[in-house]
Amino acid sequence: MASRRVEMTAEIVAEAIELAVEGKTKLLDYYDIKQPYWVLRVRGHAASWLVKTRTRTVKIGSTIPPAKAANIPESRRRVDAASDGFLGLRDAQKLARKKWAELDERPQTQIAPETPGWTWGKLVTEYRTYLGEMREDASGKPIFPSEDTQNDARLLFARPEVSEHENKRLADLDEEWFEGVQAKLHGRKTGGFTAYRKFRAYAQAALTWAATYKRRESGLTGRRWWLAAEKRQRTDKEVRAKRQRQTALQKKKENFKVEHLGQLLAEHERFCACRTGNARVSPSVRWGLWWDALTGHRRGSGTWIALEDVQYKDPNGKAGWGLATWQAEVMKAQNDFTLPMPPLGLHIIDCCMRDWKKAAAERKKPIARVSKWVFASRVTSIGDVAVSGSALANHLRSLRGLRQGNHRDVLRGIPLFSMHIIRSTLGDFILDHTELPPGTASLMIGHEIAGDRRDELDRVGRTGKRWYFQAQRIPEKTAAMEKWSEALLRAYFAAGGRYPE
Repeated sequence: MASRRVEMTAEIVAEAIELAVEGKTKLLDYYDIKQPYWVLRVRGHAASWLVKTRTRTVKIGSTIPPAKAANIPESRRRVDAASDGFLGLRDAQKLARKKWAELDERPQTQIAPETPGWTWGKLVTEYRTYLGEMREDASGKPIFPSEDTQNDARLLFARPEVSEHENKRLADLDEEWFEGVQAKLHGRKTGGFTAYRKFRAYAQAALTWAATYKRRESGLTGRRWWLAAEKRQRTDKEVRAKRQRQTALQKKKENFKVEHLGQLLAEHERFCACRTGNARVSPSVRWGLWWDALTGHRRGSGTWIALEDVQYKDPNGKAGWGLATWQAEVMKAQNDFTLPMPPLGLHIIDCCMRDWKKAAAERKKPIARVSKWVFASRVTSIGDVAVSGSALANHLRSLRGLRQGNHRDVLRGIPLFSMHIIRSTLGDFILDHTELPPGTASLMIGHEIAGDRRDELDRVGRTGKRWYFQAQRIPEKTAAMEKWSEALLRAYFAAGGRYPE
């Protein structure tokens, strides 16, 4: 039996469906790295969603949509009315989480009797529910649910050193218990200091939340003992290892310059041009890489921009320039973020929309492009979503010859880098190769700047001059974007590229 640990994305689902239609795979399991119990299994002409625990495997639905299932010979189809209903990616993820919670494998003797106050397991469940809801901070500013935070908390609380205490009553715990869990996590080979640090942060936050808002229900009516638990420090070995990682990362950032980014885009265009049929690169990946190179966004958030948030004309700016705004819910800082768009940026948007519509019309069953996203995913079975950061990362792996079917490294000679390092390349260029005022580079990549009183400015409406000149600092960003876009194209042309069409 073959298996792979993957981030369950639309691209992985599409790959599994193609294998099932082909019917030559004996058995292949895709394990989700974020929800390890959630599995996509391909066996022959079947592709199924499973939930796996230590002792049980439960099928919750089929991965193959009816349109694709019609391509499988009827004699080869597996039919199970109870569990073969089609589930899209998001529906399968939600149902898997629910089914996993229902599969309580503990012997009855281990289940704690009902007593006043919550158990540790109840606290974890309630706090994770809270993290998945809209909420606000002390100043009234809305906080959007973060998928990364939810997954981080889920993985931390699922660690054996933590989950083994799920039946203990909160009223019976104290700082000695807290310090014991910390020590266990820190002493592990996997996780180490990082696991300890995350446990301390999430556990203290969960306990404080329960004591503040669920005092009677949780039973946390006394002193806040978790705040008295002693802290831990990295060992000598851990400090040295951290230093080595930081040095290696810094070297990667220093080695990857705008010239290398130009070479990357040139090779990327050649790679996309030679791919045909089912192997062709999707429009959103092709143009999404250009977009991330131009905007310097974090991995994953760059392509999450809606068409309605693009202005093709900047009313206060230069002719031919527009504006693009990322909504707060997709930004790490949870503030709306706007960048001025040069003609190259608007051209990237237009080309992506054009190619996406063309690709949709050329399908066996043509579809009309209906999506709110500029860089929409070509996999429509999971709903209307933008192309994922993992899709761009997988594309880079293809360029490096690291994925199945691609064995030639077309990026040889270009230093190793990640999508996130492009942000540093942009920032370093603004700092080292322009005469723009200090702080401009931070504006471009969305970092806070001391003295800007961001909390107040972020409440300014998007139509006023205060928003344009003070909250978003568009004139300063425009000057930086002009120099960056020109440098990017110069590097691209120097690498033999032609203006992308």
